[in-house]
Amino acid sequence: MYFCMKKVAMIRRILSISLFLLCVVFLYAQQPLPLNPEVKYGVLENGLTYYILHNEMPKNRANFYIAQKVGSALETPEQYGLAHFLEHMAFNGTKHYPGDSMLRYLESKGIRFGADINAYTDYEETVYNIDNVPTDNVALMDSVLLAIRDWSYDLLLEDEEIDAERKVILEEWRMRNDPRQRFRVAMAPVIFSEPQYHLTPIGTMEVVMNFPYEALRDYYHKWYRPDQQGIVIVGDFDADEMERKVKEMFSDIPMPENVPIRDYVRVSDNKEPLFFAFEDPELTNGRIDFQIKYDKIPLEYQNTDISFINCLTNDIISEMINNRLYEHSLDSDCKYANAGVYFGDMYPSKTKGVFNVTAIAKENELDALEDALGIVARACKAGFTQSELDRAIANKRSMYDKRYNERNNTINTILAKELINAFTENEPTMGIEADREFFNSVIPLLPIEAFNQAVSRIITPNNQVLLIQQQKREDKTLPSKIEAFEVVNDVLNRSYDAYIDDMPVEPLISELPTKGKIQNIEEGKFGTTELVLSNGIKVILKPTNLKDDEIMFQAFKEGGKQAFPESEADNILLIGDAFSLSNFGNFDNKTLSRYLNGKNVSLDYNIGSFSENLSGTSTVKDLQTLFELIYTAFTDINQNKEVYSAAISMIIPQFEAAEKSPEFIFEQHKKNATSGNNPMLKAIDADVLKNADYDRMIEIYKESVSNARDYTFLFTGNIDIETIKPLLETYIASLPTTKKKGKEILSSVNIAEGRITDNFTVEMSAPADWLYGLYSGENVNDEIENQIKISLVGDILSLIYTEILREKEGGVYTPQVYSSYDVTNGKWNLVYFLQTNEDQAPRMLELAEGLFLNLLQDGATSEQFQRVKEAVHSQFENMIQTNAYWHNNIRLYNLLGKDYISNHKAAIENLSLEDFNYFMQNLYDGKNRIQVNMHGYNNHTQN
Repeated sequence: MYFCMKKVAMIRRILSISLFLLCVVFLYAQQPLPLNPEVKYGVLENGLTYYILHNEMPKNRANFYIAQKVGSALETPEQYGLAHFLEHMAFNGTKHYPGDSMLRYLESKGIRFGADINAYTDYEETVYNIDNVPTDNVALMDSVLLAIRDWSYDLLLEDEEIDAERKVILEEWRMRNDPRQRFRVAMAPVIFSEPQYHLTPIGTMEVVMNFPYEALRDYYHKWYRPDQQGIVIVGDFDADEMERKVKEMFSDIPMPENVPIRDYVRVSDNKEPLFFAFEDPELTNGRIDFQIKYDKIPLEYQNTDISFINCLTNDIISEMINNRLYEHSLDSDCKYANAGVYFGDMYPSKTKGVFNVTAIAKENELDALEDALGIVARACKAGFTQSELDRAIANKRSMYDKRYNERNNTINTILAKELINAFTENEPTMGIEADREFFNSVIPLLPIEAFNQAVSRIITPNNQVLLIQQQKREDKTLPSKIEAFEVVNDVLNRSYDAYIDDMPVEPLISELPTKGKIQNIEEGKFGTTELVLSNGIKVILKPTNLKDDEIMFQAFKEGGKQAFPESEADNILLIGDAFSLSNFGNFDNKTLSRYLNGKNVSLDYNIGSFSENLSGTSTVKDLQTLFELIYTAFTDINQNKEVYSAAISMIIPQFEAAEKSPEFIFEQHKKNATSGNNPMLKAIDADVLKNADYDRMIEIYKESVSNARDYTFLFTGNIDIETIKPLLETYIASLPTTKKKGKEILSSVNIAEGRITDNFTVEMSAPADWLYGLYSGENVNDEIENQIKISLVGDILSLIYTEILREKEGGVYTPQVYSSYDVTNGKWNLVYFLQTNEDQAPRMLELAEGLFLNLLQDGATSEQFQRVKEAVHSQFENMIQTNAYWHNNIRLYNLLGKDYISNHKAAIENLSLEDFNYFMQNLYDGKNRIQVNMHGYNNHTQN
């Protein structure tokens, strides 16, 4: 269709003799790629670009975006932070929506701030979105378009709103001032000679807190202009009508005269290696990045055949190297905890790319570098094998096949992101049909020699960059540049033997089991089909048309953590890892990974609070493989202590380092307070990893699955019942069973009761106060109506916290609030989490409780209630279009006997403000409150 055989031959010739993977551009061979024909595309006379696409997943919903080719790289020193500040101001008053009226109006229609209404600012772009807009409300759709237009041209930028937002951004800066941010700020001036990349988009607080009002307005009018703006709208609507409205709404926005040229920062080359080593006491692991810089294909040629082939072949090379790195990580002598390579932007540059080798150290960063870089260097010098290439192509083809099979069920967000990238990056956006055809027409035809020649020229003596991050400790010093490059040069100068690739040839199950039978079939609840097999196992099938290539599986039984003594806590917490690292039949992890190559299938095991579960997924074509894994999981899981020990030894140092971080310390205090120090509910730490007994975990697992009749087997998704029957007879009805067993309760897995307060201090590089509160009770039954009411309490409190704590007080950036009902123990709970500063912490803590108690006593306003009720209704309409909703609720029905499906919609629609406020008045009796407050300090601020 897009690629005739003559063109394929030409590309094959070019690729076999060129450095195409290093982005050498053959201008004479460049052919533009077509835009997805389903997309309505145009450029208005004023320069504004639009992309409009009809899509029906989810049904009756649409996503709206305005992308600006404007970011912090365009700022001058006195403007550092204005691009990001401007993004905030888009939600603080526009021509048609003064103040916060836009947010209030949209939330009254079920469109939530944060979840559905949001934006981000990067170095070279800023993107705004309004998602999940109901398309059956024409007036609302028009209002959203008007909001997008206001963002384009009509921000009010009022003095008082600017001043109010300064404090909010200060708290955002405080919240984001973590080791990653500190590394980025410290590293940038060393690695980039270009000052535009020396800061992160949030800028400097000196500018943010003091810039004159006109500076922000000038920046807005200078850069927010039609030729730098792209409108992207994807959803379930008439695309022709939407295109007409976009033209009508945006055509009269004037294009300013004598505008500055929008150019992109060009990162310079380096002959001598660049090096930066960084340490921070709050880093949780040691990381090394070895990079080779290269010039990217110019932006104007990104949407071409050569560029697309570049991307695809880079992906194939990355996958082949990553497969080797993964397999070596399972060896006991591996020096890194994790490692990988990728081709990508030299972030944040759009003009310079990097081949990046990343390694997370077990203990010593230079040892990890040597180990990982040695594997990469061997691939570059000795090349790949044909079998490696075949597997990588098969995996990529499998990914394209799944996306193609789900082409009618791809959600708006994914399609919109592709169109945004088409505007900001000029990336190919042909649609999955054409992408898949392109891949299948070109990549499998490339010989292994082409890949080996290309990979041999990736690592160059110039344009090398080495970055090291490690935790600051008394017993460690940072490597010097000389020491680090002694390792690099030694690795790169070695001779390497050709790689030997052993492929598994035997099947996972060497001899099929003797078939059982289906004894009974009947119609079940919620559109299910229930089967009883000859060995007594119950199977539930829920066929849906919600996804064309998704099947979800779970085998579950009663029991869980509550059925084990607390002395087994460490084993129960890690048993899922022990399962995944053990042998399936004769296949160890490496062999199984290769056996599953090109297949989209997974299977995991875990012990939850009240159930034990095997969970998996597959595509339609890989369903038999999933059944093979299920059968093996019940009959032939075997120990592999070497692999388990290697994996655990790999992550213990990571946990030991993490235990010194404020995040980990806070999580430990929170877990201990909320669980009453219950070992079954504690956070996993290094001691758990050291104390868990692998032999005992496998023993527990085998005991759990020894009688498959204890489990109920549930399959949800694109299931053909007649097709799945013989698979059930072969792999499930053949499982050995005995009489169904029960489980006694040995441990409590409930949250703690009473009033508990834990105040503690932690040394932090950027001091902050973290406040966590949990309220709970057992005075509410588990009807779906009450579950909805409970969730609304948290939603309304979130609105109030945002309005008061963030916007009015400026004490927090993002207050987090949620409430839920735990059907397993009959308790409701409401949780909040606030990050603030020492000066405002007492006030935030006082307001957090006071606003909650006032809400319960005084009730919600009609506006608040309508805003959250509509949002819950909108979320429900989206949820019921997913397999996960049906799968999880059918599971709960069979485990607990509780129907949370039948009356769910009616419970939302029939809920009144009066009923809700009455419910809240009787909700909290003041008995159960857990408060965890962490105060951060450093040696310069502590008294």
